[in-house]
Amino acid sequence: MRVAAPAAPARRLPPHRVLVAAVLLFALPQNLVIAGVGGSLTPGRLLGALCLLWWLVARFGGGLGLKPAPNPVRATLFGALLVFAAANVLALFLGVPDDRLGAADRNTLLFAVCTGLALLACDGLDRPGMLRAVFGAVVLGASASAFTAGVQFATKIDLRSYLSFPGLSAQGLGTVDLARGGLERALGFANHPIELAAVCAAAVPLALHLIRHGRHPLLWWACAAVLSGGIVVSISRTGLLGLALVLLLSLPRIGGLRWGTGVLLLGVAVSLAATAVPRLYEVLANTILGARTDNSLTGRLDDYGYVADKLAAAPLSGQGFGTYTAPPQPYLDNQYLLTAVESGLPGVLALAALLVLPAFLAWRTFRRPGSIPAELRDAAWAVATGLLVCTVCFATFDALSFPQFQALTFLMIGLAGAVVTQAGGQR
Repeated sequence: MRVAAPAAPARRLPPHRVLVAAVLLFALPQNLVIAGVGGSLTPGRLLGALCLLWWLVARFGGGLGLKPAPNPVRATLFGALLVFAAANVLALFLGVPDDRLGAADRNTLLFAVCTGLALLACDGLDRPGMLRAVFGAVVLGASASAFTAGVQFATKIDLRSYLSFPGLSAQGLGTVDLARGGLERALGFANHPIELAAVCAAAVPLALHLIRHGRHPLLWWACAAVLSGGIVVSISRTGLLGLALVLLLSLPRIGGLRWGTGVLLLGVAVSLAATAVPRLYEVLANTILGARTDNSLTGRLDDYGYVADKLAAAPLSGQGFGTYTAPPQPYLDNQYLLTAVESGLPGVLALAALLVLPAFLAWRTFRRPGSIPAELRDAAWAVATGLLVCTVCFATFDALSFPQFQALTFLMIGLAGAVVTQAGGQR
């Protein structure tokens, strides 16, 4: 009697490939929306929603190749979501104006889409090679935006205006003030120069990891240089602060001698560049040293009084998640302050935990003595450093209002969860 051969297992789409595709779609200008749908549905957001659906089916329906194990990063994410939801329910009970409910629903949906990226990264990336693939997509996407910014700064040609894809239509970006010190700041594929600078700064640690552990290190060296150049032409304190943080956190990774040598070489390179483009570096110096008299900075300090009044009125609920509209409300260039107004003190604490705890867990993985492979430890350093850059950047602009940086932040949270899971399997 002939016995039939066992059926071959069904092939499943690897999660890291879906995340790579999502990252590259988010790297496109996010004012390119799907035509005929309305609103601000972009290909990246659509794929992010599919990531969330994938995770939900895998978690509660079984199949699709995911086996979620207990993970403190995922627990932190769900804890933060629960706090945001509870604060929002209380705000709705106390009363949210009808004209703000539409914006609240939209922002809640976009938040959920980015949660899908975090969950799929946390539970779907179970090998260092998968981490490298996602790292590479982030670095290449951010580098493309930074390169476009460099061309825009040098030639005044906006390459994003030449991008055209079937089925997509371009929305306006609104009024973006690009002038600073007589120069025009570049924004690349981002919605604002600050977003470009923050994305580039958070991507630099991933590029440094790929230089050491990825293929084609010269490519990743070039990307690291382009990312740094993108920060410079954005003329943004946010990016410079993030780059300085990366430099500082590189000390425990490479040791004091190599770190000191690198700082010296960097100083020489900056000096040569300042000689070649003196006007740009004069403006950068004034941006840093003249911060105390900068209207944009003093205006941000004035926001604290407004936020204190709003917190006193609704300390536990805020005015409702996603309901902040500026104008008529003042611009709050600080995501922690904006979250305080929208979700009260519990929301601020939840947001801080959502950023700091995954970064801490990834950093602790990096500092574990010799119990995990060197590549995974270095990946943990890259994720922790990138996430700490995001944490600092949240204090310099309303980060969750910018789609590229919002998606990158949640992806970093998910990558931290993946690093923790992989390190746990090495015990």
